[in-house]
Amino acid sequence: PPPCSTCLPSVGSWLGHRFRKGAAMAVIDDDTTQGEKKNGLDAEGVKSGLKADYVIREVLLGITICFAQIPESVAFAFMANVKPPIALHAAWMVGLICSVFGGRPGMVNGATGAFAAIIGTFIPEAGTGENGPGVELLFPSVIFAGFLMLLVSALNLSRFITLLPAPVMIGFCNGLAIVIGLAQLHPFIDPDTDEFRSGPELYWMLTICFSSMLIMEFLPKIPLKMFKVVPSSLIAIISSIILEFAVVRPLGHRTDVIRDVSEFTSDTAIPWPFFVKTDAVNYDLSSITTSAGMQQIFVQGLLLCIVGCIESLMTSEVVEDFTKTPGNGDRTVLAMGVGNILSGFCGGMGGNAMIGLSTVNCLNGGRGRLGPAVTALGVMACVVGAYPLLNFIPVAALTGIMLVVVMHTFKWFSLTIIAASVLPLSIRKRLGPRFQRKVPRVEVAVIFVVTILSNFPKGTNIAYAVAVGVSLCAINYAWNSSKTFEWQESFGEDGTKYYDISGPLFFGATNRFLKVMNPDTDPEKVEVRFSSSTSIMDYSAMEGLHKIAVSYTAKGKSVRFQSLCPASEKMISKANQLVKSIEYTSRNINVDVVPGIAPLPEECGLETVGEN
Repeated sequence: PPPCSTCLPSVGSWLGHRFRKGAAMAVIDDDTTQGEKKNGLDAEGVKSGLKADYVIREVLLGITICFAQIPESVAFAFMANVKPPIALHAAWMVGLICSVFGGRPGMVNGATGAFAAIIGTFIPEAGTGENGPGVELLFPSVIFAGFLMLLVSALNLSRFITLLPAPVMIGFCNGLAIVIGLAQLHPFIDPDTDEFRSGPELYWMLTICFSSMLIMEFLPKIPLKMFKVVPSSLIAIISSIILEFAVVRPLGHRTDVIRDVSEFTSDTAIPWPFFVKTDAVNYDLSSITTSAGMQQIFVQGLLLCIVGCIESLMTSEVVEDFTKTPGNGDRTVLAMGVGNILSGFCGGMGGNAMIGLSTVNCLNGGRGRLGPAVTALGVMACVVGAYPLLNFIPVAALTGIMLVVVMHTFKWFSLTIIAASVLPLSIRKRLGPRFQRKVPRVEVAVIFVVTILSNFPKGTNIAYAVAVGVSLCAINYAWNSSKTFEWQESFGEDGTKYYDISGPLFFGATNRFLKVMNPDTDPEKVEVRFSSSTSIMDYSAMEGLHKIAVSYTAKGKSVRFQSLCPASEKMISKANQLVKSIEYTSRNINVDVVPGIAPLPEECGLETVGEN
């Protein structure tokens, strides 16, 4: 269990326990499905579960995804207005820790577009491949986000991902795709004039970009085993390098490569703590201790924590659908928190689960921890040892690769949902089955609002958009739930008036409940009977019952609330001093049946009437 408030000194030991448990389970999760575990594969049988085909498949998948993650990470660095090494070091640090200790085998982690989208709103652009002003505040923000993730894990808050509605998830993906897509325009803008490039340079950049897109998208669809093994992103990069140095430059033209915008050197190969001055980095840390700096660190860290947890837990659900094995959300967030703390400390931009690469991994048979771990180690090897090769990658090729990612991130079916919500039935029928997807207009509005707020107006971001979307869905649900509140009135033989209530009683229905009751004209004795579907949900409902009881007492009449469920009784009992006038009976009391009214659920035994 997580540490309680009385044993905070044991937080360190708790974290250690969680990670020791994660390490013990990592190998078991790594090479077996849930079904194999049930068949008897335990810690003592791990060795027998490591089969050659599993190791080969996972290693090849890890290497394949590594060559897809490297260009994505560089592109995300440009999007976040930081230098590529800041993203690549974060990619392998977060990826390695989450793959080994996280709660979801088969999931790939690293620097992501969600993190880059948030960071890009805090760090102004300073030219492609350069660190924007205020980059020194990024690293404490990532560390702070990591500690917040530890808190989320300790409090078991990952379970609340189930409250994220589907329209919000769709809007999240669409908004993220648009953010990433718009960021790909930057390489085509001349930093000296702030206008789009022109002439042969632009034409060759477009050629490299579209050729990379075609290779990325269509090469895996060729029915040859070679193209199933060799990653299309790697072929796209190699092709773009050949095109740049064997065609473009011999013809007397050139486009920017990574070396031209942000060169990888031996000084950037090794990650150092961000506060240590080296030949490669020399950050001005004086702004960290200012009030404005601390405010930015708090806000940026909070937003990074929110989007990181949302995307990682969403990705975990996606991977679970593929693997058919349960994950551990709290352990996923715990490992992500530790990874971000380490990444921020070493001058990285942090990261979380990558839904696109995780999907690719699972679609190709990836199920364990070995593949994502190989991916992280591969990224580390490329940054630390093979960094000179990265300098030759054309920036336009990265743009092409990211545009393919955008195409697969955007939920295109949502466009037909939006169109179907405004088209009349006759037109929808003529347009065919694709437009037979009408959903409530409020849900469509949520998709649209979340998508737009992720990008516009200036100052908003994905985290704010998700908060607005969840709020809209919550308001819609509360409004619709309040409409389920119903009542019936009847009279007993002794003149008692009965109100039979059904539906949840909460703030949305309380006002209607108050208007139903009429202490002025009701008889001396009134009983309110709650059905099995009725529960007191909040303080507004309790206050409503209290007001009714007080108003009837003031008229010299009695009102009793019958058949309260145990949860409602408990709530009223805890608020004793606030709702003293409420007189009620428990749900398992036998209540007289009134002719013409459906009887309450019959229960044995008679309880004493309670009065608070």
